[in-house]
Formats: sequence, C-alpha cells, structure tokens
Amino acid sequence: MRRVSGELASHSTAVLFCFLLLTTIGAAVVRLYLQSRVLDSLRTVTRTLQEGLLRPLPGRVGGLRTEVRYLAAHREARIGGDIYDVACTPFGVRLLIGDVMGSGMPAVGTALDTLGAYRELVQCEARLTVVAQRMDAALARREHCEDFVTALLLGTNGDDGELELVCCGHPPPLLIRGRHATFVDPLPPSPPLGLIRLENEWCRSSTMSLAAGDRLLLYTDGVTEARSGSGEFYPLAERAVALYDRDPGTFLDAISADLVRHVKGRPKDDAALLLVDYGDIRAEDGQFRSHSPRLTRDPRAVRIPGIDEYRTRSDLRETR
Repeated sequence: MRRVSGELASHSTAVLFCFLLLTTIGAAVVRLYLQSRVLDSLRTVTRTLQEGLLRPLPGRVGGLRTEVRYLAAHREARIGGDIYDVACTPFGVRLLIGDVMGSGMPAVGTALDTLGAYRELVQCEARLTVVAQRMDAALARREHCEDFVTALLLGTNGDDGELELVCCGHPPPLLIRGRHATFVDPLPPSPPLGLIRLENEWCRSSTMSLAAGDRLLLYTDGVTEARSGSGEFYPLAERAVALYDRDPGTFLDAISADLVRHVKGRPKDDAALLLVDYGDIRAEDGQFRSHSPRLTRDPRAVRIPGIDEYRTRSDLRETR
C-alpha cells in the first residue's frame, strides 16, 4: 500500500513538473510572440517615418543626376539626424543636406519639421536666402526644443551651370573636376538654422559656375569626422579621387564601403552622401566667377558664427 502511494506521489510530482515546464515554455513563447509583434509594429512605424523623412531621390532631375547613400550609426536604425532632399520647383532644382544637432526622438521631430518647411518653401519662394531665413523662423517657434540644424542649400536652373549656395553652419561641398577634388568654402557662412535670429544675422549666398562633367559631393560631418583606429579623419577628397567612377551609383558605393573600412565597422555617427552630377550641363567655361566661393583643403576648418563666436565643426560635434 505504501509502495502504491509512493508511486502515485512520484507520478503526481512528475505531472506537476511537466505542467509547470509546459506553462513556463508557453509563457515564454507568448512573450516572444508579443515582443515580435511589438518589434514588427516599431519597424512599421520607423519605415513610415523614414519614407516621410528621407524620400527616394529621382535619378535625374532638371538635367542633373543625383545619387544618395546613408549610413546609420546603428545597424537597426533607419532614421537619424541627417537629412537630405532634392526638389524640382518652378524656380529650378533645389537641393538640401543637413544635420540635426540633437539626439533621440526630439531630433527626429526637428528633422521632420525642417524637411517639411523646406519642401513647402522651395515651391513658393525663389530666393534661397529667404527660404533659409523662413526655415530658421519655423525652427525658432518650436517650444521646449533647443535643437538646431546645420544645412547647405543649393539652387540651379539646370541649363547654364550657375549654382547658388547658402551655407548655414554646414561643411562645404566637395567639387570633383576631372581627377581633382577640392572643398568649396562658401563664405561668409550663416549660423545654423534655429540660431540665425538669436545672432541678429542674415543669410548670405554665394554663386559658382560649373563646367560639363563637374560633380558636387555633399555630405554630413559623420563622413569627414569619421576616425580610424589610430585617430585619423577620413580623407574624403583624397579617396574621392582614388575611387572615382563614371557611374555615380558605383562611385558612392565605393566611398561608402571605403568609409566602413576606414573605421573598421559602422561609423559612430550617421553619415550621408549626396552626389550631384553635372554631366549634362554645358557651362561657357570651367572657371569660378569673380564672386565665387573660395576653395579650402580642410572642411573641418569652416568658421560658424553664432556658436561661442567661432567654433570648428569638430567642436560642434562634441556638443551633441
């Protein structure tokens, strides 16, 4: 009798153990399923945000070819603080590249506001300086937000090689002409968007002429300030010459892969590259005009009014 009772007790214990084990496994499966659903929902939201924030660019617009590459600092990230856009407007082609100085969802909100203001203004305002001023005003009206945006705005009617530049605290573009690459310094720069009014400043513009076959490479500081293991900055101008390819997409793919190799992995900061190919432009000559921007070798040496008087781009990055 005692033996039978012991066997029943052992059997009951085994059944209870199996029940608890199955319950635990079931709960874990349900938890993983729910987490998967949440992750899927987050990815859907992120994808929707990205589609509104960084739209696919047209391969050709107004006689120009454009290509873009975006490297997020985090593998799973789809959106960040770098922004870009190309628009065909009644006044010609307009281009924008920018970098939000902030982090997290507030920075994403600032990026959305900046792009929204830009996309609306370029369709109804011919003057790039006014577009920048009104974008600055829109950002300044945001409550409880201290983020600001470095930005470079460009405009061209696409038929004469004439290009207007408005620099709001952003690194200068890289001019690629033949087998030479030089940073264009569109001085005098204006403060970043969101800080122009605080400094009682006005946006200024520069103009330059481009010859057939010229390229302009726009980028964010996540490219030029990417460091190797020994602390060396990425030599964008040098590598752009070495990796030159007639196909814009192949060229940007090579630059992106080279940047990843330079830092031995993903860059620590988001990096955006926007290439504008003027292969179809027929300018009268390939020389800069008398009021053209100056050329400089080091894009990090650009002086930006409005932030502790004059601070370098590397100083700005440390404030993020």
